[in-house]
Amino acid sequence: MRINDPYEYWQINKATRKAGDEAEKRLASVFARIADIREHNQLRVLQAMQEARVSDSGFGGTTGYGYDDMGRDQLEDVYARVFGAEAAYVRHSIATGTQALAACLYGILRPGDEMLSITGRPYDTLSRTIGLKALKKELSDPGSLKDFGITYRQVDLQPDGMPNWDEVAHSVRPETKLVFIQRSRGYMGRPAYRIEEIARLIELVRVQSSSVVIMVDNCYGEFVEKLEPCMVGADICAGSLIKNPGGGIAPGGGYIVGRADLVERAANRLTAPGLGSDV
Repeated sequence: MRINDPYEYWQINKATRKAGDEAEKRLASVFARIADIREHNQLRVLQAMQEARVSDSGFGGTTGYGYDDMGRDQLEDVYARVFGAEAAYVRHSIATGTQALAACLYGILRPGDEMLSITGRPYDTLSRTIGLKALKKELSDPGSLKDFGITYRQVDLQPDGMPNWDEVAHSVRPETKLVFIQRSRGYMGRPAYRIEEIARLIELVRVQSSSVVIMVDNCYGEFVEKLEPCMVGADICAGSLIKNPGGGIAPGGGYIVGRADLVERAANRLTAPGLGSDV
């Protein structure tokens, strides 16, 4: 019986196989670093699940408005622990990462406040939430932050796509209520920012103000390093479950983590004051 050579069947010659093997050897240190991060974060998540006492009883459903949902409470406890935050709000009813971010912005900002982005212009859909013109013919977006009298300002990036550190160091004004950091590149060609760069941005802001709220758009940034934004000083961050936190399995949903009072403000926006995260 002749055993077919699968490489021969797929017409993969020896030179191609050799090139592939050499490429894998050159990238061995990169794969090793990723494996180290993956193992570290997996153990961190398992520890959080144990500390939150996750068990089969948490998978039971509730009826009515959903008060005292033990499974939901355990899930949000896990998220708070994993992301180094005081509290978490994790719901399948959050349609997109943009909605989670918008809930934070509307929950925290009030008319007359200023939102300051120190990582350039946010990606397109969030720009419309802020009230920046997405198309030349548009004058405004009804219901945007601008529509509510909330102003916006940004620190443009350097030509290499990195933050303008010198300008960030002098960017906070008395009317600045919230400083915004977008971790991923979005739809731009600039680099995604590492946690050490986010920590540096937060430090530059904190020197100027101890009370300004620092918010991080954490979409696509979850679990790619051993630390998360709240662990290096961010007050609140948010993202989508269809990305890293859901492992590509969750069909929808979003999360908000951070200071307990700020997370509840966002929850009030998504439900109603007095209900917040309880339903």
